[in-house]
Amino acid sequence: MTPKRYLCSQLVALRCGGPPLTVNLEEIWESGAILESDHEIQHCALAELRCAGVSLYGRLTRAEKHDFGWRIEMEFSPLTPWSPERFRPDHLLDLTEL
Repeated sequence: MTPKRYLCSQLVALRCGGPPLTVNLEEIWESGAILESDHEIQHCALAELRCAGVSLYGRLTRAEKHDFGWRIEMEFSPLTPWSPERFRPDHLLDLTEL
């Protein structure tokens, strides 16, 4: 079964082995997220996504360069899955409700 994905737009902090970077959260689902960054982000074994007092841990599984920066996919740890009750990003859109 394909995980239910939500479109969103929210600035979040991403830490991956260095100081946190501000990135845009574009999509989110229970086990992962898509992020957009102006800066190249190196692959790392452990990453932390933080916003509104909530931390989601996992690893970066893919990064693709495009004309406006980098598109990054993050896979959340099974110990820190996402749910809308835990953290509700701004402009959260469930496409199945349209």
